[in-house]
Amino acid sequence: MNDHDEHAYRIIASVDEITSFPATITIDRDPFFLVQTGEDAEGYRLVSAICPHAGGLVRQHENELICPLHFWAFDPLTGESTNVPGERLECQPVEVRDGHYTIRTNA
Repeated sequence: MNDHDEHAYRIIASVDEITSFPATITIDRDPFFLVQTGEDAEGYRLVSAICPHAGGLVRQHENELICPLHFWAFDPLTGESTNVPGERLECQPVEVRDGHYTIRTNA
């Protein structure tokens, strides 16, 4: 990546403040899960905590994310629904930069 990239980066959390995954974080009043996608601590993803069906607040339950309104279930690593084919939570990649978790934004 060079200095002329069309993307900017937004800090969403400090690496020091996240002690376990998935972590619940809020960005602009919207709830998300920060998940670690691999055991090597290299891959991270930001997953929306808002169900695409009825807008319910998704919660972690064992190894899934569950919407309590109609019990739609999602894989926390991919955002894909595990019980409603073709549905998913919005996700985006996260990068660690200078001790912070960051997401790309349009400049």
